[in-house]
Amino acid sequence: MGRLADVALFACGLYVSLRLIAAGYRILDLWYTIGTAYPKVIRGILGWGGLATALALALGGPRRAAFLLGMLAFLLFYLSLYALRYLVVRRPAPLE
Repeated sequence: MGRLADVALFACGLYVSLRLIAAGYRILDLWYTIGTAYPKVIRGILGWGGLATALALALGGPRRAAFLLGMLAFLLFYLSLYALRYLVVRRPAPLE
């Protein structure tokens, strides 16, 4: 049962990290109406950030490590996609 719980917490860490990054992008998505949408933006960031913090503090030992490793794994995956997009993708050759 221990391995199953670790896998579930790893997956939970992946999901919470995804939602936390998406909440951060909500600022850009709703910038055109930020004057009226800022409560929704702040609520999303504080909600997902608070959930991640609460879970990390509530879990102990290897369970916390599985959750945080899931969050870190998604963050590294996300940053690697960003790096691939701007560093590896070939740009067209300039016209002569």
